Amino acid sequence: MAIGAPDSVDLPVPLATAPGVTVPPWSRLPIPVGSLVGREREAVEVRDLLLRPGRRLLTLTGPGGVGKTRLALRVAAELTDHLAEGAVFVSLASLVDPALVPRTVVAALGLREEPSLSPIAYLAEALRDRQQLLVLDNFEHVMPAALAVAELLAACPGVRVLITSRVRLRLTAEQEYPVAPLPLPASDATRAAVAESAAGALFMERAQAVAPAFALTDADAPAIAAICRRLDGLPLAIELAAARAAVLSPRALLNRLDRALPLLTLGARDLPARQRTLRDAIAWSYDLLEAEDQALFRRLGVFVGGFGLAALDAIGRPEVTWDADGPDRVALGADPLLLDRVTRLIDASLIGAAGISGDESRFAILETVREFALERLAASGEAEDVRARQAAWALALAEQSEVALVGPDQVAWLDRLEAEHDNLRAVLAWALDPDAPQRAETALRLAGALWRFWATRGHLVEARGWFERALAVPGAALVPAGVRAKAINRLGNVEIDLSDYRGARIRLEQSLALWESVGDRAGVASAHNGLGLVATYVGDTPLARAHYEAALALRRTLDDRPGLGNTLTNLGNLEHAAGRIERARALLDEALAVREGMGDSGAVAYAHLNLAAVERTEGRPAAAAARFERSLIGFRDVGDVLGEADALHLLGRLLAESGDVAEAARLQGEALARRRRVSDQRGVLECVEAIAAIAARRRQTTAAVRLL
Repeated sequence: MAIGAPDSVDLPVPLATAPGVTVPPWSRLPIPVGSLVGREREAVEVRDLLLRPGRRLLTLTGPGGVGKTRLALRVAAELTDHLAEGAVFVSLASLVDPALVPRTVVAALGLREEPSLSPIAYLAEALRDRQQLLVLDNFEHVMPAALAVAELLAACPGVRVLITSRVRLRLTAEQEYPVAPLPLPASDATRAAVAESAAGALFMERAQAVAPAFALTDADAPAIAAICRRLDGLPLAIELAAARAAVLSPRALLNRLDRALPLLTLGARDLPARQRTLRDAIAWSYDLLEAEDQALFRRLGVFVGGFGLAALDAIGRPEVTWDADGPDRVALGADPLLLDRVTRLIDASLIGAAGISGDESRFAILETVREFALERLAASGEAEDVRARQAAWALALAEQSEVALVGPDQVAWLDRLEAEHDNLRAVLAWALDPDAPQRAETALRLAGALWRFWATRGHLVEARGWFERALAVPGAALVPAGVRAKAINRLGNVEIDLSDYRGARIRLEQSLALWESVGDRAGVASAHNGLGLVATYVGDTPLARAHYEAALALRRTLDDRPGLGNTLTNLGNLEHAAGRIERARALLDEALAVREGMGDSGAVAYAHLNLAAVERTEGRPAAAAARFERSLIGFRDVGDVLGEADALHLLGRLLAESGDVAEAARLQGEALARRRRVSDQRGVLECVEAIAAIAARRRQTTAAVRLL
């Protein structure tokens, strides 16, 4: 098949030139229908790279539907003025034999083959003295022809080659240029934000092509922004979605995107067959993979929001057994064969490298591509096994982190859990399937292990939801009592932070009874400590002291350092509120020493916060302010939203007492914003009262000045 004029399968558009460009006789470029939206910067960068001395082979890589061909055609049109013989476009999509690539290029150039020479030798002879650009489109399935490209470049110093491919050629002279999805609308999703983003602009252009009356309104802007985000900024996906604008409003379209692939069909008839639906575009890449690489790819579909090497091990290395020793028990990603497979998936543009989180490499998969992977996983019959392996990895990660979060590496572990939060949510959702009651223990153990992370990073409302669902799921009643007691207790702790003291007391009493029934002294101490907090907040000082003293005695006997530091702090604060300053300081000093000994920087920040409150009572505002500042830094370092709010609030009160009402008001405003973010109702009320007091003080000061 001659490729000089693309046929109806590959790219059925007329041979022409870009508007305003004078093309030499040898140039043969199709003009894609529609404008190149959002790729102006990339077009300039690719053109400049190709014009740079010594850079004669450039490969545009990226997933199917990202717009590599359209970008290549724009660049080729702009380069025709710089090359004596212009540019030639060669579509390779229909080829099945890599050996036919040189012959296809010969046909695209309008040349007649010379029987006495091989096609590549003939090409080399014909192009030896030319200044010309060859655009070789869809190279990924003819990779063995890469050596012919290298031979041609070596023989023809004036020839440049621009390739589009989902996989790079791995040639020495090759410069790779990854083509990323389009930039998304800003998170505020205003009409201006949608219009100014490349993804939003593309949606609007294509929507107006099928529905000329379609307009961007304030009401529709959030839905259009959400559509662009749901489709990962992938141009083909956005175009296919916008094609529905004639029959669906943006909000109706968004509601149907829970599963994107079935909706994103009916592409333009003059698109290549592989791009008439998004599923076909992804399947094109998938079908080029070896069987083992296909298996890894479809298994990776279970990961949401990216994944690291440890997660990769969990589903990619069947010989690895995951348990509570945690993912660091194995060398992360140590299997060279597994890493080679990941590299091939990256080369195929099915997954992407997402940088480094902490000391671990992370990878990402576009949501639309992930949906395709999950379809293939379901069809393979492997889904249940892969989900179970993912759950075992998540549980090992959470239970190892539970210990690490009260040690010197807590910030790294908090960040690690934050990076994997979407995956942990996915595992929880899987474990809470009402038709699979045998998973209830996984759900309860996972939620119980994640409590401290959720509390520290301000995910309190979400945490309560997971705990309530886990405790209500069929099968929860059959889970061992100790596991249920821990989950119930942690839910009580969350409810304390959410100021639901009645609910917290019920939960904590339930956990106390369960732990007593199985003889778990550490659990009993934890329940007493929580009940002490509830009694403190409702104003029952004698009951609070009794619970704290019971917890303290048990924790000293058990040498439970994290628990000991916690109860010492709570009892110290109670004694401070009761006016027993000397004992309060002794308890809080001991708590600080315990927490410093563990290297628990978040707990150390709380210790300084509480000692600052004592020093404020003692009439030492400068010392108190210094401790408040120190605690604030500590909370910010670990990302503890509630702790930061407490420090801001107490420092603001101190400054108000010293007369700096402007700074005090600012700090109370910051504290109020954080407490509202995590639904801390008790804290919100404290901030509102403090702000009202500052306002009253300002009015009094203003009135006094007027009297003067």
